[in-house]
Amino acid sequence: MKALAKFWTWTGQIFIPLAIGWAIYIRNGFGESAPRDGVLISRGYWGLVVALLAGTALVWTCALYVRLAAHRNMRLLVPPNTMFEEGKDRNAVISYGTACAFALAIVTSLIMFGVRYSDSLVYGWNARAPLQLGFWGSRLKAYEIGCASHPCFAVGPRVDDAGHAVFGVDEYVLYLTDSAIVVLSLLLGSGLVYLGAALIGRSR
Repeated sequence: MKALAKFWTWTGQIFIPLAIGWAIYIRNGFGESAPRDGVLISRGYWGLVVALLAGTALVWTCALYVRLAAHRNMRLLVPPNTMFEEGKDRNAVISYGTACAFALAIVTSLIMFGVRYSDSLVYGWNARAPLQLGFWGSRLKAYEIGCASHPCFAVGPRVDDAGHAVFGVDEYVLYLTDSAIVVLSLLLGSGLVYLGAALIGRSR
């Protein structure tokens, strides 16, 4: 259980400053002149992926810890914050406060980065107009066209009005780009279900 507690603590404490820094990077670009929409969408995508990874890791770690703690009839079910708690020297305020902080950081990040990525319209790699208007419409059109040789599509506009390529816009890869988000979302959701089952089992 100590290994789970350490993984829980370090994952959350690394993710929070990383998420804050990435959110600032998306909004302000750390001094760069107004990033293009396609660049912002690409950054939002990677922020969403990392938030889903961190959320999945934290939820499953917490669920496994709760299951073990319930089996051992421990007083506190949530993992300890190993930066401030050790062994049986537990503080409920620190433990639950840490869990709330981690949960808030994950939820806020998912909303923030998800909203940014939801602005994505799939473009042809060197096109100035999207394949079709609408998040889902542009994706359905991309699958309809298919891709014989990469790169074929981009998650946002990759060419400016003057016809110059914009650096920092990611390729939209069929069966991979959005599938990664779907798979991670399912893993996160299944972790929440497992956590809920563990808590219900303890209450019974």
